[in-house]
Amino acid sequence: MEHTYNNDILTIKLCGRIDSNNAAEAERDIFSLVEETGAKSVVLDASDTEYISSAGLRIILKLKKTIDNSKVINASPEVYEIFEMTGFSEIIDIEKALREISVDGCEKIGEGGFGIVYRIDDETIVKVYKSAGTDTIKREMNYAKQAFIKGVPTAISYDMVKCGDRYGVVFELIKSDTLANALTANPEKFDEYAEKYINLVQTVHSTDVSDIISVRANDLYRGTFAKIKNHLTDEEYGELMRLFDAIPDRDTMVHGDLHARNIMIQNGELLLIDMDEIMCGHPIYDLCNIYYAYTEMPKRGDADTMRYLGISADMCKRLVGKLNEKYFSGLTDDRFKAAIDGMNVFAQMRYAYLRLIVNSKVSSYEERVKGVVQSIKDVLLPQIDTAIKSLEFID
Repeated sequence: MEHTYNNDILTIKLCGRIDSNNAAEAERDIFSLVEETGAKSVVLDASDTEYISSAGLRIILKLKKTIDNSKVINASPEVYEIFEMTGFSEIIDIEKALREISVDGCEKIGEGGFGIVYRIDDETIVKVYKSAGTDTIKREMNYAKQAFIKGVPTAISYDMVKCGDRYGVVFELIKSDTLANALTANPEKFDEYAEKYINLVQTVHSTDVSDIISVRANDLYRGTFAKIKNHLTDEEYGELMRLFDAIPDRDTMVHGDLHARNIMIQNGELLLIDMDEIMCGHPIYDLCNIYYAYTEMPKRGDADTMRYLGISADMCKRLVGKLNEKYFSGLTDDRFKAAIDGMNVFAQMRYAYLRLIVNSKVSSYEERVKGVVQSIKDVLLPQIDTAIKSLEFID
């Protein structure tokens, strides 16, 4: 029986049919390998399995009872259906064989730090991850479904696929487009689209996701900046942590990257497609990214703004203006100014955070740390009180 053994994991390839005619032999071979290797985990690769009968299922049940950390991978749709119909998919982890697709020649409609979105045809798009494994992708898919159930309009994925040596997720989005493309192509509809965008932002920030998300934005940001503690004086680092101490903890959803290229528009409805940064926390952790994207990125010029955000610098300015108008409605002029001033400071915090977590092809991590530390000292720390003051006006 073909097998490999690495790092206490025994992988066994099951071939052909496993039924009453060969079940006894298959069981003997499997358990001999388990005993011989002393494996702590067993993976049954079903990529070449054509059929499995109740006799074969009993072997897998016995294996699961012997070594709890056992699973089946690469099950064909036919074999997976047997596991599902018999209830075995509830007993042991069963992974379907992934369909392989190509995105050669497909339109690229969006790109973020973790993935690229392509349109396959009029009915479907695929998000191809740059480096994430299947467990990470499954977690994001589950988050999206749970958020949808809670009322956040999210595009629901229905298939995980292989794209060369990367993984992807397929969404059924018939004749849809990114909000960024829609804004660019239909400037006369700006007010309508902007209103829907801000409504979506507010829906995200009013949805409790503490029962499905364990990641806390405050913890994530603190942990990231803690990595550069030795580059700051104790006083400087204490000031930086004072900022995070001032941010109230919330159980509401933080998307993490709420710009117009991560939102699809279908039949007039906006749908989130990028959920890999979802966490719990205060709305400021989304607002700082929106402000960074739409106020700092345009300073690089229209070419870079269009490349990364899909809209012009002028459109960015209009979108931020609309966000300010609605998100901070009802504030007196002085409080409104305090809120906006604080947003601009938090945008610098987001810039520093991104520089620390996103890989760069043009600078080393050490070079980026040096730039971040200088930015914190020159820009962020002198305005900590301005940022903290603005939190009074953000709900």
